Amino acid sequence: MLSGLIQQFERLANDLLAAAQQEDEAEIERIDARIQALIERLARLRARSRSDISAQIGFFRRLALRNCEDGSSVGRYTQTMMSLFDRYMDMNAGIRPPAAGLLHQPVADGYDPSVQELALDCLQERVAIIGLDYRYIYCNKRNADFHHKRPSDFIGRPLFEMIDMERFQTRAKPRLDQCFAGAYISYNYEVPDACGRMFEVNCRMTPLPGHDGSIIGAVLVLSMQSMFARAG
Repeated sequence: MLSGLIQQFERLANDLLAAAQQEDEAEIERIDARIQALIERLARLRARSRSDISAQIGFFRRLALRNCEDGSSVGRYTQTMMSLFDRYMDMNAGIRPPAAGLLHQPVADGYDPSVQELALDCLQERVAIIGLDYRYIYCNKRNADFHHKRPSDFIGRPLFEMIDMERFQTRAKPRLDQCFAGAYISYNYEVPDACGRMFEVNCRMTPLPGHDGSIIGAVLVLSMQSMFARAG
């Protein structure tokens, strides 16, 4: 069903482009209404397999990229992706942040490592989800590889253990606090990897809503560019 709906969307998108080229306003409105209804249906659909989950989230990622010059559309499609992450990671039942005061806990019951692969299937960037207590709820393999660790090493760990306390207090925490209050944050910084190679990083923080709509954390997406490659 999912693949059929995505193919239907692509056909409608081509029809919309043709109608726009012909400046047929009535046809544009008709097709656009069908497209919007189809997008809502794709967002509500509950996928039943890892491949369908990957395709569903990837669909909304492509929509965000296609509409990269429209901030409201990017925000809407990014929010849909985050809602899908929330749905499939089953945060309330499977990946609860540890109690305050505990520096480290083992992986929570119900944690599904396949979600890490799902994130890599959909996003090329480093991805992490940080709870309101500044501890990792989720880390994808690309982000773990950057630190020469496993994704499971991050779950329940405080962020400052991975980036050091000074960087946490001066750079990450103030921006996380803004994100927890509902702001969408984007900023750049430079950082070496575990081998000492320097990278320029763009960090985007998106508020993560829980099932009741309240913010339960922040999704961090980190895009990296080698400073050596840029210089060359």
